[in-house]
Amino acid sequence: MNYNIKFEKGTLEDFKDAIDYYEGISGNLADKFHNEFWNKIDYIKGNPLHFQTKYRGIRIAHLKTFSFGIHFIIDEITITVFKILHHKQYYK
Repeated sequence: MNYNIKFEKGTLEDFKDAIDYYEGISGNLADKFHNEFWNKIDYIKGNPLHFQTKYRGIRIAHLKTFSFGIHFIIDEITITVFKILHHKQYYK
């Protein structure tokens, strides 16, 4: 089953902030982050139950190369992404 994906307000700003950070280091690094992030989103859409529930019904999908987690919930056929956080940040 393939789920629909929805991003909460401000979530894509987290993504943009990460892209801007990596762009400041290297355009190539920013491209790698971009590709890994959207590949993980595609994987989540096809396999959301692969990820354990961590807290308050929220699941976290970790990127392989970059220290970021995608925090999301599943509601019937919709996946809602709440936050994209670096591992040293906390979700409030």
